[in-house]
Parts: sequence; C-alpha cells; structure tokens
Amino acid sequence: MPRSSGLCRTAPLLLLLLLLPGPALAQAPEDGPVSVLGSEALQIGGLVQTDAYLGRDTGDGFRARSVRVRLGGRAESLSYVVQTELTSPEVLLDAVTRLSLTDRVQLSAGLFKTPYSGEILTPRPNLLFAERARVVNNLAPARQVGATLSGEVVPDRVTATVGAFNGTNGLQPNDNDQLLYVGRLASTSSPGTGTLALGANVGYSIDDQVQAPRPVSFSGRRFLIGGDARWDAERWLLAGEVQYAALDPDAPTRDEYTPFGYYLAAGADVAPSHQLLARIDRYDPDVPGQTASEHQVTLGYNFFATSAVRALINYQAPTTDLADGVLTLRLQAALQ
Repeated sequence: MPRSSGLCRTAPLLLLLLLLPGPALAQAPEDGPVSVLGSEALQIGGLVQTDAYLGRDTGDGFRARSVRVRLGGRAESLSYVVQTELTSPEVLLDAVTRLSLTDRVQLSAGLFKTPYSGEILTPRPNLLFAERARVVNNLAPARQVGATLSGEVVPDRVTATVGAFNGTNGLQPNDNDQLLYVGRLASTSSPGTGTLALGANVGYSIDDQVQAPRPVSFSGRRFLIGGDARWDAERWLLAGEVQYAALDPDAPTRDEYTPFGYYLAAGADVAPSHQLLARIDRYDPDVPGQTASEHQVTLGYNFFATSAVRALINYQAPTTDLADGVLTLRLQAALQ
C-alpha cells in the first residue's frame, strides 16, 4: 500500500481517538492518552499537525507536518513507548523500554532521544514555536539507538543522565566500532512564584561519515557542549539555549571547525488561552565554503482551544530584512 494511502486512512482514525472517547476507551484526565479498557498496560496517544505556509522557497501551500501514533504502557517497574511518524520515510520514531531499578534510578534502552538539549527533549506538541531553533536542529544528536542510566542526585530537584549511542541518526547502524557518549545534568527549582529549569549537557564521539553538523558529512572526533534554561512565572516565560561543537576532521588538509549557536525566547499570556512569543536565534556552522548565517527573529501566537487542540501562527524572518519572511499557520490536535 502506498504510504500516502496509509496516512490518509490513519489520520481520520487518530482524529477520532482525539475527539471521541468511545465506550470501550477510558479517557485520561486533561485529555491525556487513551487507556484501553482502563488499563495502564496499553495507552494510545497521537499527534496531528497541519500547516498552511506563505513565503517559503518551495512555494505557498499546505502540508501535513506531523501525523504520529504512539502506543505505550506500564506494568509494575517496566514501561515502554512505540511511536511512529507517518509523514516521514523513516516511520519509526521511538521504540524504547524503561526499567525502574529503584525509586530514583532508571535504565532506558532502544531508539529514543539522546539526553542532549532541553529543546530536543521537549515533545513536539509542547514546543513554543512551530519549529526548533536552527542550532538545536543542527548540533543536537536527537534520536539514536542506545541506552541511558538516569538517577536523582537531589530528590525531585536534580537529575543526572549518562548514555551510550550508535552515533548515527535513527535506526542507522553504527558507522564504526566507536560510540557516542552523552551526559546531562538537569535541575528544577521554584524561586519566588516561578519555576526555573536548568540543563547542561556534553557529548563525545569518533565518527565516520555522519552528518555533523547537518547536512555536512564528517569523519573525526566530535565534542559537544551546551546548556539551556527556562523560567516560567505566572503569565511570563523566558527561555534560551546555547550549543557549541568542536569537530576535528580526520583529513589532514582540514582544520578543526567549531559550529556555534544560540536562541533567546520570551513569552506572555495576554489573556486566558492566548499567548504571544518572540525568539531571536543564530547559528554559525563554521564550515569551509559556507558563510555564517544571520540572526533570525520569530514572532509567534498560540491559542489553546483545549488542552488537546492548539492553533499557532509563526512569522520567521532574517533581522536584516524583516519583510522577507515565512508565515506558518498550524492546527494541532494531540493526546500526550
């Protein structure tokens, strides 16, 4: 069956699950995942994102940005998640099993997000903007096959995670006998009336023809370091992230290059269910033959119709020519 045909048949089914809690399904509180027969052993979630866009290089039009179906569950100390993305040639997004070794220590293995970058670890339905910042998309390792061990250093405050992965994206096999090693330290605190989340991460690998930074093919030693922060206080929020990589190519004719970038974002709830946002970001790939990219500004508006349905408007443009931008309008329905 063609993939487009399967997508067309699956999307209405997912929308039906999102909107109709049938008699055989028990709807979780706040429009969470649907529990089959009221059991935690099998829960169904999903995401549908449809975009209209104006000003893109490929022309104006519509697209199904994301159509996901997620199965998950829990039985005693074991949990699992299997998630698909029907708009991508690589349909399988996640296939991970998590085992709670103690109340504060967890082992995870499979295909899932590496513990690197606060924005990468934010689920797609919960992103502030339509897309992640350029530096995050280009430098963060994202989904790979591997394993992690995480534990609470300070109960309910500080968590440490270490992991080893193939070093290649998705289900691609390891490109050599080396692994990607990643570590992340994350903390949450409540200063005053707000909540402050901080994260710091590092990564190291020896690569053979991987896309780092994307879409450049790289062989050699890769060192990654970055940090992120987010502060939420009543109707206000501030967020930011900085990422740096030191890439030492095997080829003796090429010097080390150091991609770098960051973003800063701010938002305010101007009324119940209505949010305004602004972000400025920059990414310098430091790749021979490529010029450093300019700053970009993104203006956003979110309308949360329900906890499961969201409408979004983004306008993204270079700071040197604010009239030369791309407008994105999105309708999203999600069960998480």
